[in-house]
Amino acid sequence: MPSAPVVTVIVPSHNYARYLPGALRGVLGQSVEDIEILLVEDGSTDQSLAVARAFAARDPRLRVLTHADGKNHGLPAGLALGLAEARGRWTAFLEADDLWHPHCLERRLEAAEKSGAGVVCNDIAPFAMPGADTAWFEGYVPRVMRWHARYERTVCDVRPFLLENKIPTFSCAMARTDLLRRISLQTPVPRWLDWWVWAQLAARVPFAFAPEKLTRWRLHPKSWHHKVEVFSYLADFRRMGRGFRRLFARDLARQRQWGALAFLWLPATLRLAARMALVAREDGLARALRRISGRVDAVRSIRKL
Repeated sequence: MPSAPVVTVIVPSHNYARYLPGALRGVLGQSVEDIEILLVEDGSTDQSLAVARAFAARDPRLRVLTHADGKNHGLPAGLALGLAEARGRWTAFLEADDLWHPHCLERRLEAAEKSGAGVVCNDIAPFAMPGADTAWFEGYVPRVMRWHARYERTVCDVRPFLLENKIPTFSCAMARTDLLRRISLQTPVPRWLDWWVWAQLAARVPFAFAPEKLTRWRLHPKSWHHKVEVFSYLADFRRMGRGFRRLFARDLARQRQWGALAFLWLPATLRLAARMALVAREDGLARALRRISGRVDAVRSIRKL
């Protein structure tokens, strides 16, 4: 068997045949060549599988994985399938519609070596499709990236991740493979799987930050980020809170982190209000309210009462 690569790149794909060539060219063109790419084809009904196999035929670093029944099983199952096959010391993720800078993995590995961190993330540039609303991106991503830039994480600390996800997309981060295999992928809210993953890792290892915009995050007109209704959002926030209590309450109590422990037991409305207060403090109240209103359609929800 060939020696293990430095990085395994997992590319989950479902019905993104039109974007997949760009994503794969970006991975195969990385300045770090000692990689393997595991494309997890998750039951697509378009030409995604044919596109993936055509790329795999031209480059042996790329393997195409499918579920045994060939059906769609969702992102948690797709990542689990990829992690079971991963041979690299590090595992990076690239969503099939996103793009990487050619030096993305190189910069992440440099940050990891310099810091000794178990997780590395990088800054993000938006790649907006026609008609996409970028307000939620502008109000969220630059703010959390400023947090990474000023917050030197030399210890494990889950507390910032209890309030919100500090790594906005899988496509901007990588983690040690052995760590990823020790955590749960059974998230209470499937669309917030990334938050679930990074919170668990934040409790275990320090993070590092590569400040360059090495990921281009494709923003779609129909993105869920700006079509979520308030009660649906609150219900998801409540489920995440219950999940975090199961994961972290005992350790927080043992560490005497009483403030964080109390926060986890607050009602979802108060925890969400705390997040809104953070946004208002860092982004200005008026701008914060505009950003939040772009993500949560309260009017449509109230009309249903």
